[in-house]
Amino acid sequence: MNRLILLIMLTMVGQFGVAQVKRGCNYSDPKLQFCYSPPPGMHDKTQRFKVQIQEQAKAEGTVKKLMALLAMSSDSDDRSPDWSSVTIETYPRESVSETDDIKAAGQMNAWVAHSNDFAALPKSVVISGNRFTASVFRLEEGNVKKGAVVFTTVRMGKLLSFAFAANNPDQLKALADTMKTVRFF
Repeated sequence: MNRLILLIMLTMVGQFGVAQVKRGCNYSDPKLQFCYSPPPGMHDKTQRFKVQIQEQAKAEGTVKKLMALLAMSSDSDDRSPDWSSVTIETYPRESVSETDDIKAAGQMNAWVAHSNDFAALPKSVVISGNRFTASVFRLEEGNVKKGAVVFTTVRMGKLLSFAFAANNPDQLKALADTMKTVRFF
């Protein structure tokens, strides 16, 4: 993805403003009081992702506080041109030393996107009445160029992140557009 594509993605993120929320959700979290409708055609990988987080923590000898609420992908080969993924993750707000919520959300965006760029084009957007920090990332894994858009808000003492990644900018835009289905109750 080049700069033009990133600018298009930023424009798309900016279109959220105060998003109109569609009724009905396919995924909900009663503790954090929100619901979301993931895109159709995705395969649930949540349990596998949770195990992966636990195994990584064990290998590092740490206690991971990162929680995976939902993990989905279009297929198992993340090098495929049509590959895409959606994850929803949380991290305790008090575990981030940054006192500014917007900066802490920007850090969370970079962590969730597996990027070292903690200042990757952050933009403030309001979705379903909640202020999110949105970041757009360009990622490279070998010869594969990926894009990621991550939206993070502080909700009930947690940094709550919705992360979208794809190998195709049109797919990435379509994934990020599903943020319009987020509803808080």
